[in-house]
Amino acid sequence: MLRTRFALALLPLALAGCGKSKTAVVAAPPPAPVAVVERPMPRPPMGAAANLTLPIAGPDGAFATPNRNLSAIAAQWHLRAALNVAVLQCVRAGDPMEAQYNGFLATHKKAMTRAHDGLKAEYRTRFGAEWQDRFDDDMTRLYNFYAQPPARAAFCAAAQPLIAAAAATPAGALDEFAATALQSLDVPFTDFYRAYADYRADLAAWQTDRTQPAPGQIAPVQIAAVQPVPLTRAPVLTVARDLLMADTGVTGGD
Repeated sequence: MLRTRFALALLPLALAGCGKSKTAVVAAPPPAPVAVVERPMPRPPMGAAANLTLPIAGPDGAFATPNRNLSAIAAQWHLRAALNVAVLQCVRAGDPMEAQYNGFLATHKKAMTRAHDGLKAEYRTRFGAEWQDRFDDDMTRLYNFYAQPPARAAFCAAAQPLIAAAAATPAGALDEFAATALQSLDVPFTDFYRAYADYRADLAAWQTDRTQPAPGQIAPVQIAAVQPVPLTRAPVLTVARDLLMADTGVTGGD
């Protein structure tokens, strides 16, 4: 009987001890410092100078070129200028492109004369007494446009097949060919302009923050400041001494 009473007295204590769950809050260690190095300064693309002035981009994001909004006769004359610069810059004496260019001039001699005279007439109409100066200035800018060194390699690659195609174009079909060819010949330069604009953006970012993690370093990851950690050891059962000794009969027999 006494043993039963003793067991019943200990049962609430055991249940109370097992029902409690404790957690500990442990502060996360501070992240280790990350070694940083200075990022390389961005460089202009294609060996260009660091202070170039780009053409203004239109609402569509495309850069303006001298070949925008041309009449048919202006397109023909601009094509002649482009192919002339290509032969001067891209070929050596005796190269097939040289013979093809001369073939183009021979096949389209009359068309080139009409284009030149017609373009001058357009300038007279637009600029009056100042037409000759404006014409000369614009032709200078046109030749300089095609002679830009950073885009030379891509320009030569684009011009090579077009010179052969121009020489093979029938005399009466130059209008359509010139418009399409000028679009292709613009691409090396507009590609360069976009690359240069990207360089400027990279340079501005570099000037704002020149550092980056050193090789082999990983940027720190944000973690919580504290984390609850459940205790894994079993709860400890304790019994009050006065309760255990309240009945001296527990040490005796039945």
